[in-house]
Amino acid sequence: MKHNDYWRDRFVQLEQAQNRLAENGRQQIERFYRQAQRELDGQILVWYQRLADNNEISLAEARRWLNADELAEFKWDVQEYIKFGQQNSIDGQWVKQLENASAKFHISRLEVLKIRTRQSLETLFAKQQGVVGQTLGEVYRSGYYHTAFELQKGFSIGWDIAAVDERRLEKVLAKPLAADGRNFSERIWGNRDKLVSELHTELTRNIMLEQEPQRAIDAIARKMQTSKTNAGRLVMTEQAYFSSVAQRDCFHDLGVERFEIVATLDSHTSEICQELDGEVRPMSDYEPGVPAPPFHVNCRSTTVPYFDDEFNSIGERAARGDDGQTYYVPADMTYKEWAKSFAEGGGDKNGLQEVAESGIIKAGSGNVGIFSMDSPVEQRHTGKGNPNAVLLFDVELNNRQQKILEKLPEYDSRTVVPKKSANMPDLAALTAKTGDEFALFTKGSERLIIRGNACMVNIGLEEAKKLAKQGWRWSGHTHPGLDFLAMQPSDGDYEILNCFGQSSAVIYNSKGDFRTYEQRG
Repeated sequence: MKHNDYWRDRFVQLEQAQNRLAENGRQQIERFYRQAQRELDGQILVWYQRLADNNEISLAEARRWLNADELAEFKWDVQEYIKFGQQNSIDGQWVKQLENASAKFHISRLEVLKIRTRQSLETLFAKQQGVVGQTLGEVYRSGYYHTAFELQKGFSIGWDIAAVDERRLEKVLAKPLAADGRNFSERIWGNRDKLVSELHTELTRNIMLEQEPQRAIDAIARKMQTSKTNAGRLVMTEQAYFSSVAQRDCFHDLGVERFEIVATLDSHTSEICQELDGEVRPMSDYEPGVPAPPFHVNCRSTTVPYFDDEFNSIGERAARGDDGQTYYVPADMTYKEWAKSFAEGGGDKNGLQEVAESGIIKAGSGNVGIFSMDSPVEQRHTGKGNPNAVLLFDVELNNRQQKILEKLPEYDSRTVVPKKSANMPDLAALTAKTGDEFALFTKGSERLIIRGNACMVNIGLEEAKKLAKQGWRWSGHTHPGLDFLAMQPSDGDYEILNCFGQSSAVIYNSKGDFRTYEQRG
């Protein structure tokens, strides 16, 4: 599998997981609608049974005021509505209307029915608002963290990810989706107002025509079904939008420079999604809706990070901006394990291999840490500059590796470069290309690279002590070869390590595998 195929596979699976979150929310909302429908049916039937003659009631009768006992019962119910509203985030304007109704001495029977039915709808939409808000918040939070997880696991390197806190979620969720300037919350309340108006109109019409209550119940059920369909469409469309926003924000925070549009291609795929599938754009263009998904209602397209021959630089770019340490992410690490270690600002790193500032890998509790290029695709790089690919498939060096090699044309050549311009995997690629050893030393923001031959790097004990006195640290060196034996430290390696006063160092072979070794007991 080529590297961009890997990203497509992983992020299509991520989008499917995000869809399942939204589908769970949609099913919850459907249950709320069924419950509200039963309440409305019961309220209408009870009202007719109390007042109607032969299942019919005149408009004049409906507009009669409540008697003293009926008014007392109604006011008790209204107080319960108010209490419920205050405890369950019911719209404050509706609670105010209830308080005003409770203070009335005269109120009609029809008005009472409208208040009771509206209370059911207010409860329905408050629950819907809560579920949609919670679902979209989880979609964003999960999308952001899972995107970071897939990227860090894909590059086998992890660092702490800032928490997606409530303030950030509120800011993200408040942003309007469409050009009309309304966010999801305003759309829900707009749907509520429309349904309340339709329900009250239907009740009044049914009474004016002196029709049996079942006619009103059936008509309201149809309105409820339409509203329920709209509610389901809203949560699925908003999920696609906020999933895209989460990916955009995470791509930006982790230094992704380009993204690719990936459509789910089947008989239901829209023309626009088919047309845009595979299109690669710079992150500066990323805007959900155009030119990034969702492109339409119920859109199933997603985005993936796109990397060319320099795609292994993302981990370095993102990690360099942080004050904390970076760690190698095992190929078999699960999302839960990753989240415990890196999400919400970081956590337990026990058992993870740390990448120290010098480039030396701290191998946990043991003396030797092995990172194998024979590991699954999630944990290895392919393409230009990959040591394994350079060695076995004669793939070219990447641009920065080629520039380093040009500065080191022969045995004992030396060059100092910015720290960000070279690392140990680069030297492994140079060894794969030339068959020579290379050594790397770090001091502050600089790195010293020395080219050796097939057997050694020309660094004696006195020169090693001199470099150490100047502030250089030994980041590591390479040994030509393919297997574990090529990474065995020589007696000279231990002596050089002692000169620098370091507890450990790292050795890479030609494939890009590495091990750490420590001072002898």
